[in-house]
Amino acid sequence: MNINQIELRHLRYFTRVAAERHFGRAAERLGIAQPPLSQQIRQLEERLGVRLFDRTTRTVKLTEAGEAFLEHALAALANVGEGVVAAQNAVGKNAGRLVIGAVHLGPVLFLPEIIRRFLRHYPNVSIDIRILTTDEQVEALAARKMNIGFVRPPRSLGGLSMVKLSSEGFVAVLAKDNPLAAKNGLTLGDLRDEPFLALSPLVGVGYQDVTMQHCRLLGFHPRIVQEVSHNLAIVTLAAAGIGVGVVPAWVTRMPHPDVAYRPLPELPDAVELALVWPADDLSPFIRHFVATTREVVAEGQRP
Repeated sequence: MNINQIELRHLRYFTRVAAERHFGRAAERLGIAQPPLSQQIRQLEERLGVRLFDRTTRTVKLTEAGEAFLEHALAALANVGEGVVAAQNAVGKNAGRLVIGAVHLGPVLFLPEIIRRFLRHYPNVSIDIRILTTDEQVEALAARKMNIGFVRPPRSLGGLSMVKLSSEGFVAVLAKDNPLAAKNGLTLGDLRDEPFLALSPLVGVGYQDVTMQHCRLLGFHPRIVQEVSHNLAIVTLAAAGIGVGVVPAWVTRMPHPDVAYRPLPELPDAVELALVWPADDLSPFIRHFVATTREVVAEGQRP
């Protein structure tokens, strides 16, 4: 086989079908008709001398040869993209826009350092940051209105790649004049008779279930007096004396003069933060941002 017979379009088409596991969806994402796509994949297989996909009327699966080839095809496409960026950097033409989503900037205190390091390599890229829920980010990524997101791990990835970054526990939030705020070693059970502030089920945050399950294990059901759409709303209402709440520990990084935060070590570190991006996005911007994020987070977690 002459390697010159393999063209970039073959690699693009192959990696798209591998990501979608469906020729129709892959063709739609590539903006071409399905018959030409199938023809190009057959041509690639003929030139390689191996079958890359097992096809049935219902499924498309990578063969063992396809799995082996995929890693190198992705690397080849990424290397070409990095070469383009390097060439453009050399003449100052490398410019672009990176749209980043985040559930809130509180859990992403390391984002400024990530951006600083990222811009050392891509100084002409403009950065836009949007505060969105996990569901909103997943929708924006699917619609290509956003490039990368900091989310609570979604139940379904749906074409996204994901790296889990961190996990943390919970704290109780109470008005400062609440007698329980002065108690040493406060526990979740101490809150059983208090009016509870909770996140609305419409927000779709699974980690709140951890709190409710532990309450049930302790033999009580929280008396919820109000449901809100954000953890900071719980803090605000707790400051007003309307009730108490259990919130992720990141909230303590945003002090409020009228509330007290008390750790609840009996609850697990169930509040996870993850980085997600479209699985088929091979741009060097994304690859470098992901690598930089992992590097910065790892440094922050070292003792």
